[in-house]
Amino acid sequence: MKAFSIQEALLAGWTAFKGRAVFFIVLLLLVGVLSIAPQMVIQQIQINWLALSLGLILLIFEYFLYAGLLKIILSVTDGRETRIGDLFSGGDVFISYLLGSILFGLIMAVGILLLIVPGLIFSVMFLFYGFFIVDKHMGPVEALKASAAITKGVRWQLFGFILILSLLNVAGALLLVVGLFVTVPVSWVAIAFVYRKLLPQTQFV
Repeated sequence: MKAFSIQEALLAGWTAFKGRAVFFIVLLLLVGVLSIAPQMVIQQIQINWLALSLGLILLIFEYFLYAGLLKIILSVTDGRETRIGDLFSGGDVFISYLLGSILFGLIMAVGILLLIVPGLIFSVMFLFYGFFIVDKHMGPVEALKASAAITKGVRWQLFGFILILSLLNVAGALLLVVGLFVTVPVSWVAIAFVYRKLLPQTQFV
């Protein structure tokens, strides 16, 4: 039977944040500026085709950042050294991560169309696809299958875990948004911690 401790995961996230609070705050600010600032500029553009094209480029760039972000989160979780500049290190897995994210988005859209419950099931089942792409250099389909395998047997617990993290971040947002500078990094590392815990407990076919 696979198992993980939600309390242990949250503690790991909190410990990681306490040890590198400034690092995480700067990282969050950088991701926010690189994502939100260009969107604000694009919204001012009156030419529809140009705004659409720039919006698409920005979206692709954001997935590039997310790939690098996952590398950083895994490094912190593993206790390895990492730098802010590693946010731009996702080039080697970018295409796979982008395609995997598109597939995940399509699966989620189908799940939502089939009512909310299938969408929730898919969100838990494929929670770790990005980790497999970044950590194991898997292709998009292979990563989705691996995520389905690693979550098998613990999906209800993972659902409760995600719910707790969601409530934690809502609380962070209510604290004048400042709380998100704590809750978001804690959530990032907590999820990566669970991934690391479940990985050796899973047999992949």
